[in-house]
Amino acid sequence: MNQDSQVSFEAIDSSQAGDGGVEHGALLSRLCEAMFSQDPDEIASVRDDVIEVAGADVLVDAIAVSANFYMMTRIADATGTPLDVGTIEPSAEIREIVGVNDFMSRREASH
Repeated sequence: MNQDSQVSFEAIDSSQAGDGGVEHGALLSRLCEAMFSQDPDEIASVRDDVIEVAGADVLVDAIAVSANFYMMTRIADATGTPLDVGTIEPSAEIREIVGVNDFMSRREASH
């Protein structure tokens, strides 16, 4: 992606929504959807597609980024870490666009 590219958030909702202005964005969105579904056949299929189209390095990077966000969210949730006061207002619009405010945390789901 070059510096003149425009990135958007439409691909967050579904791989059918486009690439979000990110190289291989729809394919990477499919990878996230497959990981979330935990369907081994779908994961294997998308994994093979990512390797074929974008390369093994992109696959490893995408999975590492996903795992890191998953880990960070679980740590923050487990420790009760609130959103930083300085990020509440600046992140309000992006949280609404992405739908983060509607996510149910693991802690809330277990009650």
